[in-house]
Amino acid sequence: MSPKTFDGINLSILWSRLLAIVDEAGTALQRTSFSTVTRESNDFAVVLMDTQGRSIAQSTISVPSFLGVIPMMAKYLLNGDFPLDSWKPGDVVTTNDPQLCAGHKPDVGVVSPIFHQNKLVGFIGTISHVPDIGGVLWGAGARDAYEEGLLIPPTKLYAEGVQNETLISLIENNVRAPMQTIGDIRAQVAANDQGRKGLISLMSEVGLDTIEILAEQIIGASEKAMRDAITAAPDGTYKYTYGADGDGLDEPVTIECSITIAGDEICVDYEGTSDAHTLGINAVLNYTYAYTAYPIKCTFSPDVPNNDGAFKPITVKAPRGSLLNATGYVPVGARNMTGNMLHAPVFGALVQAVPEQVQADCGAPCWCVVLNGRHPEKDNMEFVEYFFLNGGYGARPTRDGEGILSFPTNVSNVPIEVLESSTPIRYHEKSLIPNSAGMGKYRGGLGQKIIFEVLNESGLNMSVLTEKLKTVSKGLIGGKDSIHGKISISPERFIPPKGIIRLKKGDIITMEMPGGGGYGNEKDRDPELIKTDNDLGYIT
Repeated sequence: MSPKTFDGINLSILWSRLLAIVDEAGTALQRTSFSTVTRESNDFAVVLMDTQGRSIAQSTISVPSFLGVIPMMAKYLLNGDFPLDSWKPGDVVTTNDPQLCAGHKPDVGVVSPIFHQNKLVGFIGTISHVPDIGGVLWGAGARDAYEEGLLIPPTKLYAEGVQNETLISLIENNVRAPMQTIGDIRAQVAANDQGRKGLISLMSEVGLDTIEILAEQIIGASEKAMRDAITAAPDGTYKYTYGADGDGLDEPVTIECSITIAGDEICVDYEGTSDAHTLGINAVLNYTYAYTAYPIKCTFSPDVPNNDGAFKPITVKAPRGSLLNATGYVPVGARNMTGNMLHAPVFGALVQAVPEQVQADCGAPCWCVVLNGRHPEKDNMEFVEYFFLNGGYGARPTRDGEGILSFPTNVSNVPIEVLESSTPIRYHEKSLIPNSAGMGKYRGGLGQKIIFEVLNESGLNMSVLTEKLKTVSKGLIGGKDSIHGKISISPERFIPPKGIIRLKKGDIITMEMPGGGGYGNEKDRDPELIKTDNDLGYIT
């Protein structure tokens, strides 16, 4: 029998055990996946949920947006075609619907029930960015949602352990790299199963027949800590206007952010933000919520466990049909380029209330490159490979930003050796860019330069997503802004800041990412830090 409540020691132990379970599931996903985007870049998440779809524990190597939307996805399923009493052991439900899942079609969600002693006790869910989902090559180039590939409505991938062969065949016949894509989805199923076994083992070991009380205590503790932290901040409404590249040519965007702190709650309102963009950089509301709530949590309770409780005090609004609340069939494929910038207006508003708890703008969103073609040394097999490139981290109130580090996403770099072995390209350079960050009492992290050459006789398709070619990373409290980013190709010709280009053999692509913004007045910078910057060549 489960106890009515757990004391502090046992609650802490059980919480740690739950973290270990989801981390083990995350490791299973990472090590059994077929694509570099999951295996090397860690573009996935695993979340353990109770029977209400509330998050209890998340894998520590996880993308923040996925952590925020997996519970939303589970609640959509439970309130829709898959009510609580309809689940059976061995069921697995999947969807990539942007409105229900993670905001664009390449992110596939997989949810599995967990039964213990013939009773449904919870759910485990994963989201992973699959290599391809058909349509236009992933990026911002689609004109509408239809061109962004295959839509999988909430569907049983497995029904009581029996695979849905029709769905598998449908996916295989609509994507460029079927082995990688199906392999990654099956890796998600395996990860869910690993997490299911781990929770059942823990419950059997400690004699639990339900996790509802445990979930209530964990969620309640996180909610209380978050509310207490918000209460300590001064009430008021704080506003910030943030400009971004948009298409990087002649259609920029503006994000208007108004944050109201009232007692122990926060409301973020994006009224006045630009309308939906013609490019696929629009974000659906659940994705906007995730990337708004995450920097707020980082501000007020960075050490409190991530679960439903930490986000209960946070409300997010955005005008329907706007850049941050895309509806209908507007393209959303590159919604990460918008969502990953939301930390900047959020911190820009909150610096007026809690200046010692925020950081300056980062050289994010991380730039994204997708290479597609056929590999001449691998039986001319078609490939779709991703890699992500980070700018500099924003400076903080007490220290410099880190160089080439992602925030708020935490996708990792794909090693050069892996890319060169999986795609017919050769790197010429990968280096830090001196003077690329904003100066201040604390300096932003440096951006990076990469140069690579196409080796394939038949060339490659490249989808590229960049940001801050027209705008910059903003400093705070007197900190300076960063430099602009740059992208070029030799032999020289037009390369879209966000779009698809056909590369030829011998083409050389150069990308220069901006650093982060500075924090505080540069006149207050420690002379020792200045000397270190000069010695290391960070400042010239």
